[in-house]
Parts: sequence; C-alpha cells; structure tokens
Amino acid sequence: MATSATAPSEVATTPTSKRSLLIKISVGLIIVGFIIYVIVDLTTTQHTRRIIADFLDWIGENPAAGVFAFIGVYAMANIFFIPGTILTLGAGFVFANALGLGVGIFLATVAVFFGALLGSCAAFLIGRYLLRDCVSNLTKKYVIFEAIDVAMEDKGLR
Repeated sequence: MATSATAPSEVATTPTSKRSLLIKISVGLIIVGFIIYVIVDLTTTQHTRRIIADFLDWIGENPAAGVFAFIGVYAMANIFFIPGTILTLGAGFVFANALGLGVGIFLATVAVFFGALLGSCAAFLIGRYLLRDCVSNLTKKYVIFEAIDVAMEDKGLR
C-alpha cells in the first residue's frame, strides 16, 4: 500500500515526461525563433516578401495545385504571424489572371477562407495543448490572469 502512495510522484519524473517537456520547449523555441526572424526580416531585407511573390507567380502557372498549396501556405502564415494581407491580395490577383476575373476571385476567396480557417484552428490547438503549460506559468505572476483562468475553467463563457 505504501508504494501506491508514492507512485504519482514517480510518474511525474519519468523519462517520458522529461522528453515530452523537452519536445514542447524545442517546438516553442523554433516557433518563437521563426516569428522573430519574420519580424526582423520584414523590417530590414524583406526576403519573406520576395519568397511570397515567387510563390504567387508559381500559383499563376499551376492553378490546380496552386489552390491546395496556397491553402497550406496561408495556414502556416497564419500560425507564424506572417501578415496575410500580401497573400490575400496576391491570391486575388494571381487567380484572377490565371482563371479569369469571376472564377479567379471566387477561387481565391475560397482558398483564403480555408487557409485562414485551418491556420486559426492549428494556432488554437498549438496554444491550447502544446503551449498551455508555458502560458499557465506566465499567468501565475499575475493574480488577475490566474483568477480568469480558474473562472473560465469552471464556468466557461457563461
């Protein structure tokens, strides 16, 4: 019976929990590093803007595959805080030139919508499950945030 009382503390220090923590920290650092790179790049050399322009040119040449590629790229841009305005306007321009004004604008609207939807869902899931512990550690510094978290956990948005 004494071993069952000490089992929960042993579970918290298992190698899998340490590995899981290391993976979370690594992914978080990669994401933060990429966000910092994009912010610095957009204010200095603007390589990101040129890459986006090249991608939009490729979509104009390959419209069928371009729709699905655009949805994936737009979702990733949404996750990594890359401004979507350039991609949104570029999609309308490129698809309209490749497929005609009516069909092109419609297809661009659908692609932007689904890209933003998938990116927003992925960003939510990353924040909710992958980075939850990091955010909860930050909220412990401020009593009001901890109170809001407890209230939301108990009652939701009632």
